[in-house]
Amino acid sequence: MSSMFAHTLLIIVQAASAPHLAPDAAQALVTLSHSLEAEAQRRVQDMARSPAAPVDALPVQDPFLTELSEFSLRTYQLSRAVDESGGPTDLRCIFRGMSEDAQHRADLLSHTATRADHARVYQEVARLTGQAAEIAATPDAQAAALSAYSCPVEATDQ
Repeated sequence: MSSMFAHTLLIIVQAASAPHLAPDAAQALVTLSHSLEAEAQRRVQDMARSPAAPVDALPVQDPFLTELSEFSLRTYQLSRAVDESGGPTDLRCIFRGMSEDAQHRADLLSHTATRADHARVYQEVARLTGQAAEIAATPDAQAAALSAYSCPVEATDQ
């Protein structure tokens, strides 16, 4: 297991024990997804300039890997929120799958390869994050994020 995966796994385990999502979790995922999608597309274009050339693995501190790790965490949190709110099972599975896919893509970028190989991974990340933004903007995802946020109401009898 790469150090990036170990770090991501630790974040996910900690998030799994977190009791609530912020009410704007779905919108935060949309914003993050758009940012990652744009950066991934920029990197695809950069890699296309010399596709056969070797490229080093991304360093763990690369901001793209950091944001991809955050994306993985946020999609996992939304998956849990959907599950806890009794939301659609397919939506829960989609977000969980996106979380795992992001981890897999981060691992691929953490290995030496050709620029064409990395370009394909960046293209896959762009597609994944674009889909995540679209799905997180749906009313079901937003409702799940909101219902996972609990605000206890104190009832008083007078």
